[in-house]
Amino acid sequence: MHGDGDGHGHGHSHGHGHGHDCEQEHKDMLESVDERWLYDSIDTVNVRALNASPDHGILHAIKPFDQRFDTTRWLESDADEQILINIPFTGSVKLKAFSLGSGAGDSGPCRIKAYINRDDIDFDNVSNLPALQTWELARDNPPDAEHMFKVSKFNRVRILTLLIDSNHGDDTTKITYLAFKGIFTELKTEPVVAAYELRPMPGDLRNKIEQSAMNNLGMG
Repeated sequence: MHGDGDGHGHGHSHGHGHGHDCEQEHKDMLESVDERWLYDSIDTVNVRALNASPDHGILHAIKPFDQRFDTTRWLESDADEQILINIPFTGSVKLKAFSLGSGAGDSGPCRIKAYINRDDIDFDNVSNLPALQTWELARDNPPDAEHMFKVSKFNRVRILTLLIDSNHGDDTTKITYLAFKGIFTELKTEPVVAAYELRPMPGDLRNKIEQSAMNNLGMG
C-alpha cells in the first residue's frame, strides 16, 4: 500500500512539473518575440544626467542600435567620475538587458547601480537607497556586450535610474553608447466615468428626471 501511494505521488508530481516547464518555455518564446531595443520607447525629452559635462550630455550616448559603434559623441561626467542617469519610458517596460560602450582606457564605468520608478533620486539621497541590482563592468567594455537585468525586479519599469558609481581610475567617466533591451507595454488610459453613472438609478427617480426633462422641452 505504501509503495503504491509513493509511486503514484511521484508520477503526479513529475507530470505536473513537466507541464509547468512547457508552459514556461512557451511563455519565454512568446516574450522573446516581443523583445526589442527600446530606443524609441525612451522619453528623451525628460531624460537627465546629474554631473554630466555641459558639452557631453546624456543624449550623446543614447543612440539607435545601428549607431552603437559611433564614438564621435559621448556622455562624460563633469566634476568627478560619478554620473546619475534618470531615464523615463513612454510606457511600462520589462527590462532584460542593457548595452554600454565605453571604449578603451580607464574612463569606462566600473560599478553601476540601478533603481526604478522614482523621479526624486539625486546625489543627496541615492546613497541611502538600496540598489535593485549592481554590476561590475570590465575595463574595456564593447558596445555590443549585453548585461542582464534580474527580470523579476525590473518587470514594470516606468523610470530607470542608473548610478555610475565608479570608473577604472580616470578623473572623469565616458560612455559612448547606452541602450536597453526589453518588452514594451503601452499604458492605456481608461476614460473617467462619473460616479453617478456607476450607481443604478431607481426606476421612479429615473422617470421623474425624464419627465422633468420633457417638461423643460415643452413635451410634457
